[in-house]
Order: sequence, then C-alpha cells, then structure tokens
Amino acid sequence: MDSKKLIELTKQLIYEATHFNVPYVMQIYADNLLIVKVDKDGVVDTMNKEQLVNFVRGNSEAKATPFSTKADFHYAVCDGNMGMVVMTRDLELNGKSDPKFFTLIWEYSSGRWQVVKESCVELN
Repeated sequence: MDSKKLIELTKQLIYEATHFNVPYVMQIYADNLLIVKVDKDGVVDTMNKEQLVNFVRGNSEAKATPFSTKADFHYAVCDGNMGMVVMTRDLELNGKSDPKFFTLIWEYSSGRWQVVKESCVELN
C-alpha cells in the first residue's frame, strides 16, 4: 500500500464512521484498538473497540445526524504492514467548529488493513 491509497482508505473510514456504519467500524478497527484523546487542558481519556462500537451503535440507533467528514491530510506513510496518517479534522459538532489533530496507526493483519491506534488532540 502506498501513501495515496492509505489516505483513500482513511477517507472511507471517516465517511463510514461518521455515518455510523456499525459493521464497517467493527471490521476496520482492530480488536486491540486504543484511542487516546487529549483535551485542550491536557486531560487524557481513552477508548477501546467495545466503547467505540457502542458509541457508533448508539448514534446509529438514534438516527443521529452524521458528523462532518472534513479532513486535511498532512502526512501519510506506509512501510510494509504498518501505516500512519496525520490529519486535522473539524468535526463541527452542534454547529460549532471543533478542530482536532488526529494520528491513525494502521496495520495489515488477518488479511486486511485495520486501525490499531488513534490519537486525537483538541486544537481550541
């Protein structure tokens, strides 16, 4: 996989996750997923795959409005079975700008690319 294809895969992930596609989320995120979120005050929160799937499922069942898919890609690299994507996203929650800096770590495992780690840092 090259950097361009990794960005395309990440764009698909953003679309499917922000539109609350539970089966897609369950297969694209690795079982050992770790998401680390850091807010503007430096407070750290983590989420695992089960928590993420429950969040996505809850939004799907509530028929929530999909989140923004806006993303600015800053860097992508793929080296063998590992890849990394660095981007800024403005999630525009509740009509308000909510820019965040994301890093996704991808791994080719079990015959497919999966996100194994993700970090998210609030910018404002």
